Amino acid sequence: MKKVRIPILEVSNIVKKTKKASLDGVSFSVPSGDSLSILCKNGDVCDLMFDILAGSVKPDKGKVFFKGDDVTKEKNAFGTVSRVSAVPKRKTISEIAAAPIVKRGLSRTMTAVLVKKELPSMELQQYGEQPFSSLPENIRARGEVFAAYMCSHELIVLNEPFAALSENERRSELERFLGLKKKIGLSLLVFTKDIDIAAACGDVVTVTDDSLKSKGMIAVTNNKAKVRERLEELYG
Repeated sequence: MKKVRIPILEVSNIVKKTKKASLDGVSFSVPSGDSLSILCKNGDVCDLMFDILAGSVKPDKGKVFFKGDDVTKEKNAFGTVSRVSAVPKRKTISEIAAAPIVKRGLSRTMTAVLVKKELPSMELQQYGEQPFSSLPENIRARGEVFAAYMCSHELIVLNEPFAALSENERRSELERFLGLKKKIGLSLLVFTKDIDIAAACGDVVTVTDDSLKSKGMIAVTNNKAKVRERLEELYG
């Protein structure tokens, strides 16, 4: 009998209406250790769903579960990286990564030791104590992902990953991050309008309509050309 894996993230019947976007009964899940890309042309609904997952917006109805626990009203239940940076530029990478850990009760001294130990995992050891304002754009992007990783070594949610970078920098940072993900078995949820990014990040890609309802799911295989063709057909 095939073992059924419990989702690390489960979104159940989310309803939320704003002036810009509307979610009407959105549901999806991310199996533990897997990656899901959500491909959608409507950036406003992706932003709204992302904000709900990040805990900065409360849904009108529905629940968000992380490892089976209801985290609908919680902030920093897992790592999230928005497409628009909200990081105070005067802060350092180490300070940003430490903040959610300290809020959970670990001492500042132990948190600092833990963050310093993990900085090399994303090749950030020489940048950890520098303010964001002094760092190159690609290192800032890497720092934000690192902070999300420190928040939860199990799940990261990315909204248009590395959107502020040039195409070459975006490809390089994405490859670096996906290498880390594979190495540690990280679960990943990605919202994007880009077919290539969706296929690169997801084990499965869900193509959605303008309200984030699924139009179809495609498993990503080694036949990249075929995967892209099928995604283009669904995406329209």
